Order: sequence, then structure tokens, then C-alpha cells
Amino acid sequence: MPARGRARWRCIWQRPGVRLARLSRAAAIGELVTPLTAGPVHVRDRRSVEIELSGGHLAPVDFAAALAGANRMAVETDAGEWEVIGFAGAELVSPGRYRLTELLRGLGGTDVAMGAAAAGNRLVVLDGNVTAVPVEADWLGGELDLRAFAGRHDGAGAAVTATLSLAPVLPLPPVHLRAVRGAGGDVALGWVRRSRADAGSWAVAEVPLEHVPEAYRVTIYDGADAVRTIEVSTPAATYAAAAQVADFGTLPAAFDFTVAQLSPVFGAGHAGAASFHA
Repeated sequence: MPARGRARWRCIWQRPGVRLARLSRAAAIGELVTPLTAGPVHVRDRRSVEIELSGGHLAPVDFAAALAGANRMAVETDAGEWEVIGFAGAELVSPGRYRLTELLRGLGGTDVAMGAAAAGNRLVVLDGNVTAVPVEADWLGGELDLRAFAGRHDGAGAAVTATLSLAPVLPLPPVHLRAVRGAGGDVALGWVRRSRADAGSWAVAEVPLEHVPEAYRVTIYDGADAVRTIEVSTPAATYAAAAQVADFGTLPAAFDFTVAQLSPVFGAGHAGAASFHA
């Protein structure tokens, strides 16, 4: 991700002996002028945020065009993660400074990274000037030493260390979590899985299964304490009445629970959370 400042580089990014990418044009980088807090996912965020770019230009688009993929940027959160944001409105309020409106939050599965982002946090505009570099599986969870060269006359380059989190490859958190107690006291738990392999088609009943075999981990909580873990191979589980009594001493009137899809390679994914109330 971008460094601070106004330097405009034409760089070749390398690890020792291997060229990863050649950048022929300068990316538009900048920082937040006003802080950004977590916002709604899958709907329009009607708040605004102001940013400052060290170069480049932004233009407003119709909201339909923003939904279709126009106007994207990645913003660094206070936790060091990166959230991809879309925007339709882009008003120039002073040289290099824009007010962005009609936001789309947590795009491309980055809703799991959404969090507070303070003024001064870095950002990069995701347009044709940015190159995506494939990440090999054995790089994940560690650090990669890179070197950036500012053109053919830069023989030394600049060393850069990239930290490659597992977060972008972990299963996404399930959604539409539900819990219903039956006549016998058992609580039926259900949810809907998500997938990065989703093509966005309305013609399919379910998104493609990304992690095979299908598996989930349900964790039941009594306050902050995990009291039971249930692993299942379908998007449903039963929290039996007898198990509830064993965990709480009686049938609980309420409890919290999380559901995480399991990857056979990377382990438990991002968890979705919900509460049961009798």
C-alpha cells in the first residue's frame, strides 16, 4: 500500500531476483482529512468523508455507475487493515481536497476489515494506475521484502517490507444468523454462507462453495465465556435442550453465538455474530 507524501514514482517492485510488477503511471495516493467510522454494508452510506490527494483527479459518477464498479479507493483503518470503499459524489472543495458522498462500504469482502480510520490515515485510488500482484500461498501470514526502483536510472532502489495477513483469504462471515427454540426446548440455529467466488448472478439459488469440504464452527457464549462449540457440515445446527441445561444450569432466556466457516487450509474464518432471545 502507498507511502505517505507527494512522491510520484514509476517503480518496479521486486523480491530478490523476481520482478513482481512494473508501474508505468503514478497512482493517486493521499490521506483522510476527516475521520471515517464503520458504516453500513450492502446499502448506501449517506455520510460524507473528506480526503486529500497528492496528485490525480476524481470525478463524480451516477450511483448506478458506482454500484457497477466505478470510483473505488482503499483506506487504511486504525487497526492497519484496508477497507475498499466506493463513492458516487466527488466534490472538489479546495486544491487536491475532495468531499466524497454516497459511499459504498466494505466492498470486495473487506467488510471484515471495516473499522475506525482517523484523519491522516493513508488511502489509494484503485484505478488503472494501480497494479494487483498475485500473492503466493506460502507468502501469507508473514512478511515479504520488496525493493522499489524509480525507473531505469535508479540502481539502488528503496527497500519496502509488506506484511501479508491471512485475513483476505479466510472464509467470509456467514450472514442471516437465526435462532429459534422449539417445543422441546432445543434451539435451531441457521445461517447463510458467503463466498468470494460469487459471480453476482441472481439466477443461482446459492453462491458457489468456496471452501471444500463445507464445514462450520458454532460457538455458544455465556457473557464473555465460550461454553460450547458445535461443528457441523451444513449451514444449520441444533443446540439441544440437555446441552443448554448443562451449560447454563437451566434453559437460558438469552445467549450470544458466533458462526465461522472452516477452511481445510487456513482454519476458522471470520465469524458472524448474533444473539438468541426466548
